[in-house]
Amino acid sequence: MAEQSKRSSQLESGYHSHRGKNARAQAMPNGVVKQELPDVGEVQQEDEQEEQEEGEVSQGSCSRTMVAVEAMETEPQINLSSHGQACGGAAIYSPCVEVDAFVRDAKQPCAHEEFGCESSVVYFEAADHRRACQWAPCWCPDPGCGYFSLPARLVDHFAAAHSWPVTEVCYGKPHRLALLPPQGWHVLVGQGDRCVFLLSPCALGKAAAVALVCVRANGGAAEGAPQFRCKLWAEAASRTESMTMMMSVVGSSNLSGGFSAAVQDMFLVVPPEILHDVSGEAPFVMVRIDRTGAAAAAAAAAAAKSTTPTVRSSRRTQ
Repeated sequence: MAEQSKRSSQLESGYHSHRGKNARAQAMPNGVVKQELPDVGEVQQEDEQEEQEEGEVSQGSCSRTMVAVEAMETEPQINLSSHGQACGGAAIYSPCVEVDAFVRDAKQPCAHEEFGCESSVVYFEAADHRRACQWAPCWCPDPGCGYFSLPARLVDHFAAAHSWPVTEVCYGKPHRLALLPPQGWHVLVGQGDRCVFLLSPCALGKAAAVALVCVRANGGAAEGAPQFRCKLWAEAASRTESMTMMMSVVGSSNLSGGFSAAVQDMFLVVPPEILHDVSGEAPFVMVRIDRTGAAAAAAAAAAAKSTTPTVRSSRRTQ
C-alpha cells in the first residue's frame, strides 16, 4: 500500500510527461490510477512554439511563403498582340517602336496549307483565319471510311470509292433526281462556283426524310462564304395532285460526324403514298438551289452584263 501511494505521488509530481507537458494523474479510492492527458489544442500550441524556437517556419509564415511562391510560379495570361502588352508586367516599361513593328508583322502560314491555302497571316490573327479559311478539309460521311480532303477532291472520292451519282446543277433551275434508298447519297456540284452539295434520304418510319447540305467546313455568311436556299418537292407519278414540298436555307457541314436527314433542322418528308406509287415507277425528288445574299447579287449583275447589247456609236461622214 505504501508502494502504491509512492507511485501516485510520483505521478502527481509530474513523473510522466507528453512532449514537455506534464501529465496530470489522480489516484482513485479503489487503487486505480487515472491519468488525464493534456488537451489537443494545448499540445498543438506547444508544438508550434517549439518549432518557432528551433528556427522552423510557423504555419502563418508558411502560408505567406506559399502565396509568394504561387505568385511567382503563376505565369501572367497576356495577349501578345503587341510588344507593349507583352512588356506590361515588367517593373520598368520602355516602349520600343521598332520591336512593336517587328512583332506585329510576324506572319505564319495557314494551318490548311497542305490543302492548298497559300495565305500567310500575322500570328495573332491566325485563329480567326483558320475559322474562316475556305480550304479547310471535310470528311466522307460514309461510316467507317475516314477519308478527308477538300470538297472538290471529295467529289472524286465519292464517285471512285463509293460509286455515288454525281450531277452538275444550274442555280435557279429545277433538277429531277431519283430518290435513292435510305442512307444513299447523291452528289450535286454547282455550275460556276463548283460548290458541293449532298442529297441524302433516310428512313422515317414508313416514310422517308430527305435533306440537302453544302459540304464545307466554314460556311458562315460572316466569313464571306456564298449562301444558298433550296426547294425540295416530290409528287406521285400516277397523280400530280399528290405532292409534298419543303423550302429552307441550305446548311453547311464538314461531315465529320456523318449526316442524317432526320436530325436536321429542316427536311422533306416523303409519305408512303409517294414512295410506293401504284404505277410502280421509281420515286423521284425535284431539287432547286438558289443563291442568296451577296452571291445572288453578283450573279444577277453578271447575268445582266452578259445580256446587255453592245451599243456601237456611228460617226456621220461629212
